[in-house]
Amino acid sequence: MSAKLGPYVQMVKLAREMALRYDKDKNLALTPLLSHYLDEVEINIASDAFDHRGFMTSIRNDIHPEASNAADDRRSEFLRAAVKALDERVEKHELEG
Repeated sequence: MSAKLGPYVQMVKLAREMALRYDKDKNLALTPLLSHYLDEVEINIASDAFDHRGFMTSIRNDIHPEASNAADDRRSEFLRAAVKALDERVEKHELEG
């Protein structure tokens, strides 16, 4: 499957959509929303037999440019948190693998 059509594309779209919702709804807490997102990433990793590290890195790389914007809105806050969490999971998978 090509990188342009890989399952990580859906995870990138989900991160961006969740970031938009987090930005618009001030009642949403970051930690549970981020936890839900990471659960979705883990489900995708568990359901496929491909390069898990590459999968997470691809997601991270595609959401990172938006996460590094100078804007300090809640959307950027979510994306920065998602990038950080994905980096931590990549490191964990490297240590385990």
